[in-house]
Amino acid sequence: MLKLTERINTIPGKFTLQESLKSSPISQVFLCTLNNTKAVVRFDLPSASLLAIDRRNEWILLKSIQDLRIAPRTLYQDTLQGLMIWEFIEGDQFLLNSANQESSLQSLGSTLSMIHGTSTPKESKDIFSESLHLYKNLLEDSSHKSLLQKTLSLYDELTADGINYVLSHNDLNKGNILWNQRCYFLDWEYAGLNHPGFDIASLVRTYRLNKNEFHELLSGYSMDNNRFNFDQITQWVVFSELLDEVWEKSVSLLAKNTFNKAN
Repeated sequence: MLKLTERINTIPGKFTLQESLKSSPISQVFLCTLNNTKAVVRFDLPSASLLAIDRRNEWILLKSIQDLRIAPRTLYQDTLQGLMIWEFIEGDQFLLNSANQESSLQSLGSTLSMIHGTSTPKESKDIFSESLHLYKNLLEDSSHKSLLQKTLSLYDELTADGINYVLSHNDLNKGNILWNQRCYFLDWEYAGLNHPGFDIASLVRTYRLNKNEFHELLSGYSMDNNRFNFDQITQWVVFSELLDEVWEKSVSLLAKNTFNKAN
């Protein structure tokens, strides 16, 4: 993989790099402009290629939901150079307040329902399952084995209810949800088939929803709401917390291995 300046030079058209938005062990994200369009660019770090994520898969999924207008419009992608550019969405972080809480929760549920009601492209990959498999391979012989087993056992238990998997975002935290007259979901790198309870629980966890607020969310979601009750979703919240720990341990291990190989 080329250095950052060299990767920038591979981008066709008029490109200008601006300030950093965020950085993680697997990527760096910046504001930019591409052919005078305000945009966001993500540059992958070496450890990104070792995770069970697929940038072409992300591109395919984003293209498939473009007409829903709930996700960024993709502008450019180069899998070889580990970069993707999408149009910047003006808006504020989605927050709940007492003045509009009921309608906001219903809007949030409605947006999630649009995703879960969309067919998954045939050529897309099952990123979530592949990620779980990777974490298992990384951690099963480590000091984190008990955490891994607890996480995977709970997932098997929760998904044994017979509910069909749906197209899911799989990373619905506050930093990935914007509001500008509607909800927008960002960062689709982990998107793919999953049990719908995972995304719902992610929203319950992110906004610390109580039982009444959970039902407001479901009233907007409106996809056979009788399938979900608060106690079940609470268990999905526990799973999402455990999975975050597993992800952190896995990424840390990959980053360490990548650094050791480079030196």
